[in-house]
Amino acid sequence: MSYSQTPVRALGAGAQAMHPQDSVDLSQMFGELKHELEEGAPTTEEDPETHYNLGVAFREMGLLDEAIAELQKVCNSIEQGHQFAQIVQTYTWLAQCFIDKGVPDAAIRWFEKALTIPGLDQEARLAIHYELGAACEIAHDKPAALRHFTTVYGRVTSIIATYPSAYRP
Repeated sequence: MSYSQTPVRALGAGAQAMHPQDSVDLSQMFGELKHELEEGAPTTEEDPETHYNLGVAFREMGLLDEAIAELQKVCNSIEQGHQFAQIVQTYTWLAQCFIDKGVPDAAIRWFEKALTIPGLDQEARLAIHYELGAACEIAHDKPAALRHFTTVYGRVTSIIATYPSAYRP
């Protein structure tokens, strides 16, 4: 039996050669969808929901720069006084994008901003303190990380003391 080397083709080249008109470029398709949504939608200030949904979708696809841009549009809209129900989620999604991108200092800014939202419930506040602690740890700010983790620990132990039967093994 003899071995003959065959040239290596790019992944999917055979499928594209068989049906070149049927090949799909997902980034082009998603770009077209985004363009259509933005054309038919109100301006950024009027429609933070569209930008929020695009930001979340981009992050889930790993397109961090695009996610950050869309979520910042939502933040600008909120700062201009437009109503949006998911402010906490917007700030924390944006912060998480910065964590994923390796920019924890920017993430810390957005987590801290989330803590200033009026009417923030205790559960959300606790979760944000935990995320802030993790971001501070990544940023090598151990004292700040300890402060946030201590806040979480103090609240959790308070809950356990209030409802001890719920936490027995």
